[in-house]
Amino acid sequence: MINHSIFNDVLGPIMSGPSSSHSAGCVRIGLMTRLLFGREIQKANVIFDENGAYPETYIGQGSNFGFTGGLLGYTTDEPKVKDAVEIATGSGKEIWFSKESLFSRHPNEALINVYNENDEIELSVLTFSTGGGMFEIVEMEGFPVYIDGSQEQMFVCCKDQAADEVKKKLDIKKAKIKSVTLEGLTLFIISEYVESIEGNIFVLKDVAGVKWIRKAPVIMPIAMQTNPNPVFSTASEALEYSKRENKSIWEMAIEYECSIGESSREDVWKVAAHTFEVMKNSTFPPDSRTTPLFGFLPYKAREMQENIKIVKSVPTGLLNDAVLCAIAVMENSCAHNIVVASPTAGSSGVLPAAIISIGEGMGLSQDEIIKGLLAAGLVGVFIANQATFGAEVAACQAENGSASCMAAAGIVQLLGGTVEQSFKAASMAMQNMLGLICDPVGGLTEIPCISRNVSALTNAALSANMVVWGFNPIIPLEESIETMLRVGKELPASLRCTCKGGLCVTKTGKCISKKLVENRPVME
Repeated sequence: MINHSIFNDVLGPIMSGPSSSHSAGCVRIGLMTRLLFGREIQKANVIFDENGAYPETYIGQGSNFGFTGGLLGYTTDEPKVKDAVEIATGSGKEIWFSKESLFSRHPNEALINVYNENDEIELSVLTFSTGGGMFEIVEMEGFPVYIDGSQEQMFVCCKDQAADEVKKKLDIKKAKIKSVTLEGLTLFIISEYVESIEGNIFVLKDVAGVKWIRKAPVIMPIAMQTNPNPVFSTASEALEYSKRENKSIWEMAIEYECSIGESSREDVWKVAAHTFEVMKNSTFPPDSRTTPLFGFLPYKAREMQENIKIVKSVPTGLLNDAVLCAIAVMENSCAHNIVVASPTAGSSGVLPAAIISIGEGMGLSQDEIIKGLLAAGLVGVFIANQATFGAEVAACQAENGSASCMAAAGIVQLLGGTVEQSFKAASMAMQNMLGLICDPVGGLTEIPCISRNVSALTNAALSANMVVWGFNPIIPLEESIETMLRVGKELPASLRCTCKGGLCVTKTGKCISKKLVENRPVME
């Protein structure tokens, strides 16, 4: 089991909307490709698997500017990412998108070929965007690799005849080195104590038979330990730990993050506080008079904030403001403004509404609200460890279902509940979202994504209330998470973010999609 990080994989990335898997994940893939290439990229071809999710969504959900921004060297929180296509074109760079049959090992599969000054492919990487901004580079020049941006690595490729000499020069006791061979070539992969041999590596440039040397630096907020020893990995293990150590859920979140990353408790709190600030800023709705409209749905949060004061409606207390908060964040995501994927951009309105808006409505301090975010983040880790945040894999139950699950645990923390109550509320919230399909009309995160954020919010709040009032959802959180993944895999591909089912194929949905497609470039 891979132990995921709260701030690398759950409460983040901090990014330009609208999609964490289809824009932020693509930024990270593009950036890592740029860093592996080692210099400015002038020409690159991004090839999508024709049977995957990218071909139908790459413009509507921002994969075009995501990949381009990363290849230009931008990080996910760079505001210029949303303008990356225009910036690249204006500076004479040639980055284009096409589709063909690849390997269909992941719905978000893309092959990136980077060309050198002689118009030859110098770098080729096979990539997956795995959900929530997470990514994997699984092949480089045909060699199997694993690059996810959380650990520093070096790569040395040479002809087989030069392998012994290269190995001798790399032979430093502390370094962790493995090698793979392919068609007369050997690739050495250094994944530990890279800094101790970096000087030796670049001496190898002059060794006959060395083809190339590349470095993959850490690009995630938290650098991960090479051999982590997590205090726990699942909800059941965490519950036992809390009883044994008498720890609250937010304290366990910090201890977990420290046990897998190169971070102190102070580092973790600092990142959490920064995440809170960015989330808070994203709750201010975009101004429809000055903000460009990238989709088909007008921005309504500001108007609704005024209407709520004068229109007769069902009184729902703190949820009124929280609902408007969720809508505002999602509108910012759709406007390609900066939001926090929590755990995804398509569900980015849930946690700010459930934790920040409700927490402030309860009169809680910033520190108390941050503890709620940490509680939510820990539950998100269990989902990342055992399942997925990718709608392409498990539909919207993996996005808004996960966000609702996390939010329920965070609300229980705000209410002063126990770890066990947090996990029960999270389990109930997930149970209520099982089977939720992903059918973004026109390939955009507008309809039904915005209203599903609101449903996830209210589900979380009511699940938390029911549990603290005494209701027992019976099925443990761990089993509810496992069920979400299983149900997701049982859903047809048409209901998993491919725009081939659900609301996407209604008469109105098709009409909207047709109008949007008319203004989009034709993919080769």
